[in-house]
Amino acid sequence: MHMAWQYQDLIDEFYGDVERYKNDFYSHDEAINKAFNEFYSESIVDEMEKALIFIVYVELSLQNPRIFSKTKDILINELESINLEKIEGQIKDGQLTQKQFNELTSRKEKALQEIKLMPIDFCNQARWYYTEITNAVSDFCSELFAKNSDGDEIIRQVLSRYKRSCDRTLSTKITVYVTLAEMLVKNNQTISKELLSEIKTFKINLLKDELSLDEKADLLKRIQSLAEY
Repeated sequence: MHMAWQYQDLIDEFYGDVERYKNDFYSHDEAINKAFNEFYSESIVDEMEKALIFIVYVELSLQNPRIFSKTKDILINELESINLEKIEGQIKDGQLTQKQFNELTSRKEKALQEIKLMPIDFCNQARWYYTEITNAVSDFCSELFAKNSDGDEIIRQVLSRYKRSCDRTLSTKITVYVTLAEMLVKNNQTISKELLSEIKTFKINLLKDELSLDEKADLLKRIQSLAEY
């Protein structure tokens, strides 16, 4: 039996775990799922604890561009079945204050309204989203160029940092490769033959539902503009 959580401690701890995973180069979606799995179990009897885990998880999920339809249904159901009366009863046990209870109530309502409006993702895998990984790789390359690293060193560091993600998800792999190649071109560095050949021989239809149609079209344009190198 673990000690009962205090309202703010649980929130801080959850956010802390998410940051820890992100510092280890997990995507936002992977980080929040890993944190959720550490906090949540079917056997939780503490209503406030369970409610907060779902509320914070949904709030963080809203930062993603899309959500898998089955996950969306489950989360809506969980938020709708939060027992606010039971949580209000936990005020007298000192787990939360009246002010925190009011905050929990409004956060629940806001999260519920917003998740209902969230676009559907047809891929159920926690992964880097297209714009997210493009930005992450661009930023990392810029840092490395600022340190005067050469092209080969940059390729090595980027592929090493994102190896786990590239091995796991095809859309991440090709987006990392394309972004890396674009950054090398932009900074007048040569793209290695291996990198270029991976990009030029890539078949976009292998991606299935990992990217949206707009993202696929954008990626294709980016691949085509690298074809002249």
